[in-house]
Amino acid sequence: MKYILFALLLVNSLNAQNWEKIEGIFNPTGLEMKHFTAPFFVDYDNDGDMDLNLCYLSSRSKFYKNVSTSGTPFYEEDTVYLAQIPVLDPLNYYSYAVFADLDSNGTLDMVTGGFRGFTCFFNKGTIGEPAWEKVDSIFTEVNTLIGSDPKPELGDLDGDGDLDLLAGIGESLLGGPDAGTTRGFRNIGTRTVPVFEYYTPFVNGISDAGLNSYPALVDINNDGDLDMVLGRDLASMLFYRNDGTPQAPIWNGVGNFIQVEGSHYWKNPDMTDIDGDGDFDLVYGTDDGNLLYYQNNGTVTNATFAYNPALFPVVKVSGHSTTSLADVDGDGDMDMLTGTSLGQIRLVQNNGTSTAPAFALTAGNYGNLSTSSYSVPRFADFDKDGDLDVITGATDGKVYLYLKNGSTFTSVDWFPSVDIGWSSIPAPVDIDGDGDMDLLVGAETAANVVFMENTGNNTFVQNMSLFAGVSFGSYNRPSFGDADNDGDFDLLIGSLWGDLKYYENTGTATAPVWTNNSTLVAGIEMDQNSTPYLADIDGDTRPDLIIGDSDGNFHYFKNLFAPVGVQDVNPVPSTFAISNVYPNPFNPMTKVELSFAQAGEYKLRITSVTGELIGEKTLSVTQAGRIDYNIDFSEYTIPSGIYLFTVDGNSVRGVVKLVYLK
Repeated sequence: MKYILFALLLVNSLNAQNWEKIEGIFNPTGLEMKHFTAPFFVDYDNDGDMDLNLCYLSSRSKFYKNVSTSGTPFYEEDTVYLAQIPVLDPLNYYSYAVFADLDSNGTLDMVTGGFRGFTCFFNKGTIGEPAWEKVDSIFTEVNTLIGSDPKPELGDLDGDGDLDLLAGIGESLLGGPDAGTTRGFRNIGTRTVPVFEYYTPFVNGISDAGLNSYPALVDINNDGDLDMVLGRDLASMLFYRNDGTPQAPIWNGVGNFIQVEGSHYWKNPDMTDIDGDGDFDLVYGTDDGNLLYYQNNGTVTNATFAYNPALFPVVKVSGHSTTSLADVDGDGDMDMLTGTSLGQIRLVQNNGTSTAPAFALTAGNYGNLSTSSYSVPRFADFDKDGDLDVITGATDGKVYLYLKNGSTFTSVDWFPSVDIGWSSIPAPVDIDGDGDMDLLVGAETAANVVFMENTGNNTFVQNMSLFAGVSFGSYNRPSFGDADNDGDFDLLIGSLWGDLKYYENTGTATAPVWTNNSTLVAGIEMDQNSTPYLADIDGDTRPDLIIGDSDGNFHYFKNLFAPVGVQDVNPVPSTFAISNVYPNPFNPMTKVELSFAQAGEYKLRITSVTGELIGEKTLSVTQAGRIDYNIDFSEYTIPSGIYLFTVDGNSVRGVVKLVYLK
């Protein structure tokens, strides 16, 4: 008999002790990179280092506090600072944002650009307790002139002590100015009450940048006036030196001032002193979400820039990352296979250890494998030769199996009947415990999901009866793993919408019974296309959760609830014991382990802490041993609170505390 040891859970984490999201494994600086990032650095808490607001094209912006004390930035999301900023509708996500004190009250205000033009939020509170007030009147006239995709920039362009406004014009859906142009607005109000009027002299000499214009103002040569870096939807950037005065800019285009890489077609810049050496560095967001850092190794008057990849490293792919983990190179730690929207099959190698992973995306396709588009590769040993074969899905709805032989792969067609029509998601598993690999294939619709049972000699027969009771939903993305370490495979299902479902296998390793326990993963959600996988990447024997998403990121959730190991013990307990209540807190069900040294009748009671009887049952134990007893509070009409579960009989008595959260 096996006795499962549970660890004491002390971490306050996601879903009442189930998971803890760990930053820094795939994103060492703590930042989440999504498509079309627009960075803006600002020291919002006046602690001397640069914090960061990241806007994204199609989701809410995030504000990150720089919590590093080492000089190398590390960021934690501040979920409070911008919590009052509304997202009025899906068309009103803020694609761009800048911060400045527009009303001179000592706090930073926020100007955003998006589908509805510019929006202003005044902070009428404090740094620690912001009180955001939306002010519609400031940009009423401005918004009639800038279209539906403008990027704001603030700076004093006429030397009168207040902040003027630039609008980089993007590709407006409903018409507007020419995309790629830049418009200027002079502040004719005061330092406390801004009023903006259209003013073309601010942008005379600024050429059309292309499909988008992303202006960033900075005094790059320390001559007392503002120069301009202009990002755009092309591989290069533009730079304009101000050869005028602080009161009247004269823009002089300087070619090749900043030599940047050419692999990204979308570049949204910000200029800030990242390394604290007193001059301005360049950081820009890109189409695939990466932040690229060009360090200024020159001086405050003579800038020279060089790419520095060390500051914002991130392990991601261009889009639609997927997950499958195994020890590919036999070094004792978990490596990862991922697909991409382009059909690539990429290896993310673990160069760390089994307890301290260090992942890095390797160059090229793994094993020279690829497919048409939207690949979903998974490791599995289909031919039982002891190495890891690869099976992948694709946009065409078919699955492609590659058997590994030495260092090469051979394509075999073992699943000619599988064609779900669109976007296949293979999930290999030996679900019936017969020693060979079966295959579940997720699909766009639940009706198209197929399960191919391996009946021997790699003969596959469709048999969905093994998944009775499972609601796959649309655009499902399944995978298997032993989440609770009980020796059988459980089922995780991701989706297009980013949420997860979890079906616990309450049967056996040879005869699964699926019980919906999605509360276990409630609150774990990606923006789109969550692709989950279970694997122990920190060496504590608990299967952790690694999720891919539509932006190409990977997310790591540490498992805090599963048993931490298996230990052989005497199958007959020497004494009575109550142990291992899980989950606790719970709603509405929990499970408790009861160990009986002798058979007999036992009274099971649930009472309040004051002794009020809530419920009572009799349990007949036919032989000594251990049982898992389910407690269901849905049988009772009681509020949340602390209750006592008591077992009494045959000269033994035990009690355990239960925490019920409705």
